[in-house]
Amino acid sequence: MAYLKDNNSMIRILIVEDDEEMRSLLQDFIEEEGYKADFAQNGFAALSKVAQEPFDLVITDIRMPGLTGLDIIPRIKKLQPAAYIIAITAFGSEEVYRRAIGKGASAYLEKPLRLNELRALVYKAVSLKKNKRGDKMSGGVISGQPSIETKGGG
Repeated sequence: MAYLKDNNSMIRILIVEDDEEMRSLLQDFIEEEGYKADFAQNGFAALSKVAQEPFDLVITDIRMPGLTGLDIIPRIKKLQPAAYIIAITAFGSEEVYRRAIGKGASAYLEKPLRLNELRALVYKAVSLKKNKRGDKMSGGVISGQPSIETKGGG
């Protein structure tokens, strides 16, 4: 996605993930896409960061010790209404999807993550942010409703 790399340093991304291996995977992915991200190991650290600085995109795990992703999503939206939030989980269901979207998540993906789907959602979040700022970009915003991936039966 070379056409996005022109001004990506201005896009602020927060990754909230308690699993070190998944955080590393997400960091590698974000860096390969030309972005830089900040990280939080839990919901408390995430809320502290969100209260101190703006983020355009938040990628949060749903199941974490302490404050869960479902706990922090509405708090993030209250602090930063324009933030695009992608909720991710290894324990997905239709109920979890409805709760995440109902609490303010912009999109929902189940683990194991399909990087092409995550890339499309990151692109959508970046496009929305750049379009609000009036930046010129090639291509358009990916249209669609909040995303859901199911693993069959669940």
